[in-house]
Amino acid sequence: MASTRITIRDIAARAGLHFTTVSLALRDSPQLNIDTRARIKKLARDMGYRPDPMLSALQAHKRTRRNPHYQATIAWINNWPQRDDLLKIPEFHEYRRGAEERAAELGYLVEEFWTHDPATSPAKLRAILRARGIQALLVAPQPRPRTWLEFDYTDFSAIAFGYTLQPPLLHVVTNHQAHSVNLLLEKLWSLGYRRPGMYISRNWDEKVGYNWISGMMLSRWLHPTLARLPLVIDNAGRNTSAMAAWIKKHRPDVVITFSNNFVYLQGTGLRIPEDIGFASLNVGETDTHISGIRQNDRFIGRKAIDLLVDMVHRNERGIPEIPVRTLVEGVWCPGKTLRKPGASPAGRQTATHANRNPSRGGSPSARLSPNAPKPRRAD
Repeated sequence: MASTRITIRDIAARAGLHFTTVSLALRDSPQLNIDTRARIKKLARDMGYRPDPMLSALQAHKRTRRNPHYQATIAWINNWPQRDDLLKIPEFHEYRRGAEERAAELGYLVEEFWTHDPATSPAKLRAILRARGIQALLVAPQPRPRTWLEFDYTDFSAIAFGYTLQPPLLHVVTNHQAHSVNLLLEKLWSLGYRRPGMYISRNWDEKVGYNWISGMMLSRWLHPTLARLPLVIDNAGRNTSAMAAWIKKHRPDVVITFSNNFVYLQGTGLRIPEDIGFASLNVGETDTHISGIRQNDRFIGRKAIDLLVDMVHRNERGIPEIPVRTLVEGVWCPGKTLRKPGASPAGRQTATHANRNPSRGGSPSARLSPNAPKPRRAD
């Protein structure tokens, strides 16, 4: 025989409290002090209270159908020494944009809190958040890998973007970079590229948990005939001359890097995609020219809000015992910086054609030889 379900009103009657107080305690609301919350939650456990899954589903359904009105503020935690530098990175700007869009749809406001504010210490920031009744934190990507953020997460639901935060670990949402690289290499393989060169620094690969390297190594295992060019560069120069020297040394037929490095490849004087291909690991949301992977950054921001709001509703607070990673798949963008299917690489032209056009044929390294036309400078 099924037992009678214990309700919030039953707990309230036993505790001698109003049912709204019990509801706040079970949702870990900072409106109640921590001792009161702990006492009520213990009583609920002792009485055998379990949330009604059908009621929870009904409440979630109502939240998606009603016109959103302001419910609460979600804190966007910015730990960059220079406050404005965070959103200068296109991916992070899209995280914020997606988060704000989804939060507004659910009736929440996203507000930034800067940890390097001279007037704010970690303890004071925590006190401010609690005083304002803010329970949910979006921890933005950190400026460096293995960054430790001095903050007490007790009483807060928190989601982090990416892998740059040092333990204690939070739940994470990010792009599935290893899959993104593997998808990219599969596309390059189908287009006939056999000497893909990854032009990224060790620091950037560390920021994504070495997933760029992981995806590249998997692709090499799947396609043993791929040339074994260096996986990462200790200090990938952010200028035309550094990229030109790297191309001359390693002779890639396609450069895998970030979209903002496209201008440096243009500056070498090589024709794209006739002489060499360009494949981006982070094609912008509205960019139709660059070929490569779009990481779906805005969707990542939206997904972070969904996960965070669900945590608030489930009363999940503090450092999780088992952190969970939510990985968002990237999508392929054909663009115009890779040769079309069936097109011949410039370095495989017939001898007759190459002789008629000596300045336009040959491999990328030949184009960058001392006798080749001097590279154009990037403006």
